[in-house]
Amino acid sequence: MDTVLAAQGWLQDLGQGWREGDLFYGLGAADMKSGVVVNMLVARALARDLSAWRGTLIFSCVTDEEALSLGARALHASGAKADACIVTEPYFEGGAIGAPGKVLIRADVTGKAAHGFTPWQGINAGIEAARFAAGVCDAVPALKHDKMPASQTVLSIHAGSELYVITLPETARVLVTRLTVPGETRESVLAGMRAYADSLKSPARFEFATDEPYYAPWAFDEPEHPFTQAFAASYAAERGGAPNLYYGGGITDANVFSGEGGIPCICHGPRGGNFHQCQEWVDLTSIPVTCRVVEGTALRFLGRQA
Repeated sequence: MDTVLAAQGWLQDLGQGWREGDLFYGLGAADMKSGVVVNMLVARALARDLSAWRGTLIFSCVTDEEALSLGARALHASGAKADACIVTEPYFEGGAIGAPGKVLIRADVTGKAAHGFTPWQGINAGIEAARFAAGVCDAVPALKHDKMPASQTVLSIHAGSELYVITLPETARVLVTRLTVPGETRESVLAGMRAYADSLKSPARFEFATDEPYYAPWAFDEPEHPFTQAFAASYAAERGGAPNLYYGGGITDANVFSGEGGIPCICHGPRGGNFHQCQEWVDLTSIPVTCRVVEGTALRFLGRQA
């Protein structure tokens, strides 16, 4: 669940993990096996006292968040609906109420082959792709948002044959990755790329598409919503102060549940560090704290639905 390949330099057996004081080390310990543990414990606690709340509780444990979110997308495609969702990613100091989306743009460039000694007889797709790549990030800027990051960069340019051949590259491909913010869609990003390519007056032909993974941006900035109030009250009761509700900078399954499914989401989970690195750790003392915050949120929110 939400685990990446192991980096080099781990000190002990990844299959077991190990504890040093209040910290537990292991691949995915914080991001986010400990979050799965929280949800299991909360679901069990709520199931033991059905008189305290009314409604339907869904506990989901989905795979592939670190790649294409196939598990979250399958759950969404199944028709699962909810009035609110807590994603227990490791946001311990407060909660994330939004994050950018991501779109991967593929530009396929078609020129005309010719002998390398007579390049004027053809159209060099590699050169035309390079012209596009050199200016696209400045010419098609990412939409600005005052609370969440937005960026884009060229990931790769490929042209010509892997073999040595004296032939002008007839085709080329450019990949651009872009973080998107509310107000941007897959279609609006592609429209900007097409307009820039047209402005180059290139003799080559440009065709644009988006490749997976695609994630819609999401934002749940509604302080008066019953779900927000339930979380804030539960957090304050446990932690002694109001939570810092902020926009995260990374992709999570909340992009699917909220950005595509429209479900109000808050990300809140145990405290950890060294995500995607060796010696990843979770603070074991933060797990029961998070359990009480999540359980309290559920009881307050589901109590309102009675």
